[in-house]
Amino acid sequence: CRLPVALDWKAVRFTGRNRKRIPTTCCGVYTFLVQPGIANHPCCSYLLYVGETVDQNFRRRYCQYLRDKRAGDESERPHITEMLQKWDGFLWFCYARIDQRNLIEDVENALLTAYLPPSNKDFPAKVSRKIRRLFGT
Repeated sequence: CRLPVALDWKAVRFTGRNRKRIPTTCCGVYTFLVQPGIANHPCCSYLLYVGETVDQNFRRRYCQYLRDKRAGDESERPHITEMLQKWDGFLWFCYARIDQRNLIEDVENALLTAYLPPSNKDFPAKVSRKIRRLFGT
């Protein structure tokens, strides 16, 4: 995974109460991690989703996910709602500010290619072709 910019990640447990901890002044890339806390293992986490925000700040995007979670079966993004509800209480929202907006999509694509997160539906074209060949989808 080669990124055009160094990332400084911040992590916040995904809860409604933590929305005020998310900045309103920047954009960049974000991920959702599940940390199940099994056997108190300190380093057990799994990346479920990668996203980017260019035209809105992190807090606005975070609040959209809170609305998706509340919408339940009425959500327009059932794959996201399923992730948010299934792992409720164990999800972390991680974000990295990127000041050069023209680099955000490139960073997101590099992360999608490196991680192949299971809750993402859209991937860069070269990855999508390989996934279709592998899985016949």
